[in-house]
Amino acid sequence: MRGTGRLAATLGALVLATTACEAGGASGSDLPGLVEPEVSSGIDYVALGDSFSAGPFIGTMRSDPEGCARSRDNYPAFLADWLDVASYTDVTCSAATTTDLYGTMTMFNGATTGPQLDAVTADTDLVTIGMGGNDFRIYDSLIRCQSGQPCAVDDLTADARKVAGRIEKAVRRITNAAPAASVFVVGYPDILPTQGTCRAVGVRADVLGPVAEVAEVLNASLRRGAEAAGASYVDMESASEGHDVCAKGRAWVNGPQLRPGVAAPFHPKVNGMRAVAVEVFGEFTGEEPEVTEYAEPDPDVIVLNEG
Repeated sequence: MRGTGRLAATLGALVLATTACEAGGASGSDLPGLVEPEVSSGIDYVALGDSFSAGPFIGTMRSDPEGCARSRDNYPAFLADWLDVASYTDVTCSAATTTDLYGTMTMFNGATTGPQLDAVTADTDLVTIGMGGNDFRIYDSLIRCQSGQPCAVDDLTADARKVAGRIEKAVRRITNAAPAASVFVVGYPDILPTQGTCRAVGVRADVLGPVAEVAEVLNASLRRGAEAAGASYVDMESASEGHDVCAKGRAWVNGPQLRPGVAAPFHPKVNGMRAVAVEVFGEFTGEEPEVTEYAEPDPDVIVLNEG
């Protein structure tokens, strides 16, 4: 895994510091009038992505900038919290495509924001990137398919395959900017059932079949692009099995209605974001996190992104 050497060195330094303190016979908590400082992992974390990373309408939205509809409880926020990072820069933005990694993006409110890749520097230790579904308007087209409107599934499948090259290019740009960083490409969860249907979807199972097939091709394309460039792939399609929109109380994704405070239509809810963070945390550290209900990264480590 790219960048694990830096992580090991950082964690090793924390262990040595603790051991030295114990050997000296007194810890900071034994000395009157001193407050034990909060210990971070030393990780500088950057999150890139689209709405499935940003988390539109989950709880409270961040205002840096408002047009990205970026939640304070998206999976990057959970990761930053659980990893006790030294710095946390989240530039995920709803509706982003891979082209928005390199150029100015016009957001929902008409304002613009800069290239997401500008957030990645030589000091970056960890990068997550979750995007590709907005490229070629793939997800927009899938929504039309799902509603029963005519759609060219073969064209959508071909477009989904093209995403691999775009993700490979993005990962190579990331690793050029941050050679020691661990890079994780995050796949999309199951939104719709792979078999059958339900009232929450509102269309027949035979209509959903082609939609699910295109989504599967897209995730395979993300994996192929990630691995071609040496990044790790986080398989949320497998992890989310049984948690699609038809799973009722076990669903990680919202249904077709906009629910402010819960999620955008057919987007992850807070439990879905938490689930992604669990998977990435495990891939990065080889351990299980101490899972929290909401994300609470240290405010002092959050890098604000104004424009």
